[in-house]
Amino acid sequence: MTELAEQTFEGKLLPRHLKMLRDMDSGRIELRYWKFEPILLFLIPFMSVWSGMSIFGCYVMPFLQHDTHPMNYMPLFFGIPFLVVSIFIWYGILLMLFGTRRLVLEHGGGSYSAKLWGIGRTKRFELRPDTEITDSRLEKKPNIQFHMPIANNPFVRKIRIKNGYRSEIVCAFWNDDSIEFALSLLKRRSHHGSQRI
Repeated sequence: MTELAEQTFEGKLLPRHLKMLRDMDSGRIELRYWKFEPILLFLIPFMSVWSGMSIFGCYVMPFLQHDTHPMNYMPLFFGIPFLVVSIFIWYGILLMLFGTRRLVLEHGGGSYSAKLWGIGRTKRFELRPDTEITDSRLEKKPNIQFHMPIANNPFVRKIRIKNGYRSEIVCAFWNDDSIEFALSLLKRRSHHGSQRI
């Protein structure tokens, strides 16, 4: 695959946070997204203090005090939720810094993956003329619920690809320009079906 040299593709300006690779023989197109998220300036110091203090207090302190105090195992169990939440948030932070968010379009379908050093999920989808491709910004907003998943969260813009009862969410947390570019490309591929564009 070769990286797109020009800054436009089919008359559309390629957003600066996207890198585009295209295989002219097979028609395969790959979009790679990376953008430094300003929220990291808050998350990294906050999580360093929060997870550091939680883990130190729940797992390190009891072992440091076991010579002078009887060993108390309660903090070890109490710290499990903090440890699990810390792992997930640090995974998200590292994914935003070093991960790969990739949308791949091939004839008749494609895939979307968000991975950190090969760890993550790949979603596969079909693209047919009757495939529904929608921008979450235009969807009816659901009632906001605590811990709402990304699929229904009205604050996270993403693209929904629906074939019958099966629905996949792609490009969540991409910036607006990149989502609009990917949306246009997906709709064009869906309209043309298996034809090469």
